[in-house]
Amino acid sequence: MNEAQMKLLAMDPSHVAMVDFELPSSFFDSYKCEGEPKLSINIKEFLRFLDRVDRDEQVRIVLNEEKARLVIHCKRGGHSRRFEMPILEPLEEEVPQPKIFFKGKARVTSDALRMAIRDANLVSEHVKVEMEEGLLKINAEGDMGSSFSEWEADSDDILELKVDEASNATFTLSYLQDIANAAGANSEVAVIELSTDMPIKMDFEIPQGRLVYYLAPCIGV
Repeated sequence: MNEAQMKLLAMDPSHVAMVDFELPSSFFDSYKCEGEPKLSINIKEFLRFLDRVDRDEQVRIVLNEEKARLVIHCKRGGHSRRFEMPILEPLEEEVPQPKIFFKGKARVTSDALRMAIRDANLVSEHVKVEMEEGLLKINAEGDMGSSFSEWEADSDDILELKVDEASNATFTLSYLQDIANAAGANSEVAVIELSTDMPIKMDFEIPQGRLVYYLAPCIGV
């Protein structure tokens, strides 16, 4: 955190998926930060607490350094609630930012992306993403059958498609599904960047800030 923004950078324990999330100070009704504090939390538990917040509640998140706890205050009218969760020991190493030269880029509606992933979930635990000149594909094949979703560049769901070199990679479907469902609820457009057998980058366009996921490919599947 700093005076300008709050930033979250996290990687799952298996180092398969990473999220890079930023919110500017202007997003909040009130924002105060002295210096540039850093803290580590269990993001899964943090989201569980946030899931208990109602839409019409005012929320205030405060770091209690003395107790080493993150405090979430919720208030509506004369009723208030408070959740507290422990902060973790700082990570010995910072999460590295991936440096990848992508060969293909597509801006696609989040609804179309989620639909293709749900289709793939019918038949397989893995999904193959492909980009070639004028075409984006999200396909899956398994013992139960096959699923094919293809978009031409002039499709209503494709807002931009630029391919310098045909690229493809296969990913664990459960990770991709969790990402698309979680991020797509707050974003109408996803920017997908791809290179063959490299991590995929998914930048979900949000009104303020930045929400980017990276997901490592499955090699040899």
